[in-house]
Amino acid sequence: MMNQFDPTTEALQRRGRDWPRLLHLLVLAVCTAWIAGYFFPPINHDTAVLLYISKVWLEGGRLYVDAIDINTPLVFVIHLLPEAIAKVTGLPGTTVLVALLGLGIAASFVTCRMVLAASLDPAHATADALLPLLLLFLLIVYPNNMFAQREHMMLVLCMPYLLVASGRTDGETLSNRLKIVTGLMAGFGFAMKPYFLGIPLFVELYVASQLGLRRSLSDPAPWAVFAICVAHALFAVIVTPEYFTVALPLARSFYSEVSEWSMLDLALSANLGPPTAILPLLGIAAFLAMRSNLARIICLAGIGGLLSGYAQGKGWPYHALPGQAFTLLLAGVIIAHVMDHVVWPKRGDSRPAKLFAAALMLLIFYQEGLHSRPFFKQLEYQGSELQRLMHVVKQERRNDRILVLSPGIYPHFPLLNYLNMRMTMRFESMWMVQGAYADCEELAPLYNPPEKMSKAEAFVFRSVAEDFYKKKPSLLVVDNVPGIPRCQGESFDYLEYFSRNPLFAKRFEDYEKALDLGRYTIYRRREDLK
Repeated sequence: MMNQFDPTTEALQRRGRDWPRLLHLLVLAVCTAWIAGYFFPPINHDTAVLLYISKVWLEGGRLYVDAIDINTPLVFVIHLLPEAIAKVTGLPGTTVLVALLGLGIAASFVTCRMVLAASLDPAHATADALLPLLLLFLLIVYPNNMFAQREHMMLVLCMPYLLVASGRTDGETLSNRLKIVTGLMAGFGFAMKPYFLGIPLFVELYVASQLGLRRSLSDPAPWAVFAICVAHALFAVIVTPEYFTVALPLARSFYSEVSEWSMLDLALSANLGPPTAILPLLGIAAFLAMRSNLARIICLAGIGGLLSGYAQGKGWPYHALPGQAFTLLLAGVIIAHVMDHVVWPKRGDSRPAKLFAAALMLLIFYQEGLHSRPFFKQLEYQGSELQRLMHVVKQERRNDRILVLSPGIYPHFPLLNYLNMRMTMRFESMWMVQGAYADCEELAPLYNPPEKMSKAEAFVFRSVAEDFYKKKPSLLVVDNVPGIPRCQGESFDYLEYFSRNPLFAKRFEDYEKALDLGRYTIYRRREDLK
């Protein structure tokens, strides 16, 4: 007769029972380790610009005077921290930023995990297994080349606030300290761009509709968000008034003319189209087919994120990131809710839930891999346009100053960050000139005469020439693809445009052509000149 107790069999069964947990931990580890890839160059070009301008500000330059950009002051305050640490430690600011954002993601994830653990029914094993994995995926893996964009930072900062808002609506006992801290974190995220403010507005209106206005107003969470927004506005008025007198007028004059899309084009675009179609359908399920405050709050946040993408009007990938991320998170919340309340209600064994969550996340990884190539910028860095231009600039530079006349910001950002160089002009690119010449009217001249330029164009025309004349960069790089429509059959030429200014023309006499590199012509200042 066979012995019913077989230690070997029991050990195998025990190891078999561990497989769901091990697979779940493997997915968690992959999501966590993924962040290491972002330390490799190049960093996102928009992020590089923000770090560059913050460094100019840190070194004594005046924000919106010596370095002009249309981002809000808070954006540069946030990017001051990595540059300040870089100045003390000697580490590159780009590396410090990725490290700090990694710590921020860790703090956001731990806070979200804590809130979920406090608010979820222990029997709801699927939500407990799936949502932390999905959150970590959305904060680390999903951004890909949009990592460290402002939209990505906003997601990192606001996720705990959204989960706390769900707990508040459910009547969970959450400490005022947690509400204040998560509200302050979210406030920094939402205040970076006014387009983000629809997210807390929709969320707090829903919370008030469930709890009542009086009870909602006595909660410290929305006041913490509001306090950061008010403090930011006061800071802008008092410390950086030029944001209103310089940056915003330039934005009104030119920014809306650059790559502006119609609402229909945005709705049909590859970036905003999918969440525009799917989020409302998931919203029907969240509000009509189930009772889940978490699902409804994520849905409202998704609507706010989607509207922020439409409001910016460009259709750029990172503008759609909040709408896309919240849509995916809402789908995960709905799936977990159905599994916990319909398929596996009150199930005590968490192993099936962990296996299901891991398998679903692997499916998401697979689909994301089909949609976009992970770390494609980093993998293509060797021999890239950026690396080739860096090689030339290293050889030809005679000082740390350069002037790049280009409609884009890549590859000279992050080139300037990596080589620790300064742009002689106060703008990061020629987007203002692009905006001024976005359309070619019938019989219009290729270039506006200086006396007929708008006030904003005249400021750009004059300041670029004056800075070039005074600061004498060792290199002048001219982009031969102007990003401006042909007019009267002729192509726009930045060198020809600015050479109509006597100061620019006078200083350009000191330069000789070094070489052509792809779309760029590089001029160097003659060595015999001081």
